Amino acid sequence: MKILRIESNLIEAIWKYVEDLLEKPVELNLGEFTLEDIKDRLLKNDMQLWIAASTSEKILAAGVSEVVVYPREKRLRMVLVGARENRLDEWIDTCFEPESPLLEWCKKNNIKRMESTGRDGWTKVLRDYGFKKYYTVLIRDV
Repeated sequence: MKILRIESNLIEAIWKYVEDLLEKPVELNLGEFTLEDIKDRLLKNDMQLWIAASTSEKILAAGVSEVVVYPREKRLRMVLVGARENRLDEWIDTCFEPESPLLEWCKKNNIKRMESTGRDGWTKVLRDYGFKKYYTVLIRDV
């Protein structure tokens, strides 16, 4: 299993292979962005595309992150993650291995923490990788 960051100049070429994976998480947002918005931000290098791929199959998962700069630290926020159904166990461990490309990229870019927003199911999954529920984001329409 490999975790790869797709450079912005390769987004056009790989988009057709990840678009279906990102479609469901985009549909679950509250209108913050569309697939076209995500693709545009990836092309501009404002976001990062990560894929989990096995050598024998197609891409199992795709994630989109963005660097958030706070006054005292930088964080990598996972914005979207989409995966093939019932395949989570095959790729998630690889994301958080000590020498994973994801963590190495964070270190290289002086990113102090990773953060994630998502539905409650992610709390249980990410707990095993050192994530803690620190606060909850609640939203109300005005």
